[in-house]
Amino acid sequence: MKVPNLLVLCAFIFSGCVPVLLGAGAVTGYMLSNDYALGNVKTDYRTLWDTSLDTVSTAEFNIVEANESKGIIKIKDSDVDVTIKIDSLAVDEQRLKVSSRKYLIPKPAYSQKIFFRIIRGLDMELE
Repeated sequence: MKVPNLLVLCAFIFSGCVPVLLGAGAVTGYMLSNDYALGNVKTDYRTLWDTSLDTVSTAEFNIVEANESKGIIKIKDSDVDVTIKIDSLAVDEQRLKVSSRKYLIPKPAYSQKIFFRIIRGLDMELE
């Protein structure tokens, strides 16, 4: 590995922003903070919205609100409140943000679990 490539890789790792390739879909600039999981997804808005809604439309989750025009899905899983937010960056690139809280305390691992569940569903849909 060349030195410039190593520096770029180190910059991504230490900033907490890591590009992730999962199957057919690509998540560029994935980040996990203490409050949310965030990533840019290479797909159109409609596909990401449908996949996100399908992912949380199970017996495991209670959908509290789903507003497609605002790009917000709010769900409840036992005592965990989850908000999924989709922002369109370009025609074929969307920003997916999943935040979760239990009794007002952030649950980043739970946010990450839901985020990757949506990405896996997107990968299966694109194949």
